[in-house]
Amino acid sequence: MPKKARARKAKPLTAQPEQLSLLDLIHEGRLGPEQTEALRGLMAAKPASGSWRGLPIMPPGSLLERAVGLFERTTDFPLELPAFMVLHMLAAHLLDRGVEIAVAGTRLRPDLWTTLLAPSGAGKTKTASVLDRVMPVRLFPETTTSARFIEELAAHNRGLWLQDEWGQVLRRMETQSYAEEMREYLLRVHDGKPLARRTAKGTIEVEEPALVILGTTVLETFTSIVSAESMLDGFMQRFGIVIGEADPTRPPHRFPIYRTEEAANLAPLHAAWQAIAALPLHPLYTVTEEGEAAYEAGFAQLFGQHGTIPASFFRRVMWRAFKVAAIYHVLLGKADDRIDAEDVGWAMRVAALHLTDARRLLDGYNLSKLEAVMVKAEALQARLGRRPSKRELISGVRDIANNAMADFVLEVMAPLPGANDNTAPAEGRGAA
Repeated sequence: MPKKARARKAKPLTAQPEQLSLLDLIHEGRLGPEQTEALRGLMAAKPASGSWRGLPIMPPGSLLERAVGLFERTTDFPLELPAFMVLHMLAAHLLDRGVEIAVAGTRLRPDLWTTLLAPSGAGKTKTASVLDRVMPVRLFPETTTSARFIEELAAHNRGLWLQDEWGQVLRRMETQSYAEEMREYLLRVHDGKPLARRTAKGTIEVEEPALVILGTTVLETFTSIVSAESMLDGFMQRFGIVIGEADPTRPPHRFPIYRTEEAANLAPLHAAWQAIAALPLHPLYTVTEEGEAAYEAGFAQLFGQHGTIPASFFRRVMWRAFKVAAIYHVLLGKADDRIDAEDVGWAMRVAALHLTDARRLLDGYNLSKLEAVMVKAEALQARLGRRPSKRELISGVRDIANNAMADFVLEVMAPLPGANDNTAPAEGRGAA
């Protein structure tokens, strides 16, 4: 009797039963220079306190304010959902029409990429459905494989990719052979480099790829799905981070029926969108000298607020502000092609939100515990009156267990006031 053929199962590229915390990764020496720099930046970012972080990003009377106000009155959804969906739909509106931004001799596209984390059942699908009725844009279909991705990109280039369960998609890129190429494809899309893939039907080519991406996922499970290493690498740093949390002042029992889609409630949003859709769009929007000056002033102010954050990490976060500024230019109903100081000012508020929310997300990877280690190390340094050696760190701070961890602490921790590179003992300066 012939044996039945067994179906082959796709083998994961890596076996990683549980995610390692930041402390584990540092102890094992697995963070590269770019990841260390990113972590240093996130440690320097101080989380905002008080009420909803999105309030400062909403121009009065704008489509953005009307949309958020509608969801605030009629749902218990986190307000970050409608706020950032509106911004990304506007970005897709501009991208689909070939808009670019000129600043300091370079050209940018309004291709926002954001990871939005919210509780399970927070209303992500409902929010997208409601806003699509108001401001329809070309959508890129949800996809999970590399082959399907490039096929859809050829058909829906310059669209808006609203991807639910985004954390699972990122995880598949790390662990599954059928999705591993998608990461490289996305890096090329981000840089606008041509893509090509051979298929049974021929070669698929996309000359100038571009997408607006808003990936939504459950906050509670994200840190168990996506590793700390991935969160700190260059790929994930291309995404702004937004955290949406339930509002305790709007509990579910207040909204037995969601009345968001009633005609009277949607009418103000339709009117605001129609005004935006009627604006003449320009192929190139130029940041004015006043706009650049506003960026420089905001850059300096936020850099000062966030202490010793490394410039390389800070620039990556803040540079996206020029893309957001083009969105605010249109959101504010401006018909000219000059991005001014007001546009940039609104965009800088969004950039600051991304920075603090990225920091909050990293707390889920034991960033707070790492900070406690840094505080103890700096206290030891203060007692010694000089930079400690690796041996002194290992013997004097409980969670510094090996040379790899000691090297990381010495690289990241703040120096003594007025100190220079000669404050360390011989071992700390690289002597045997």
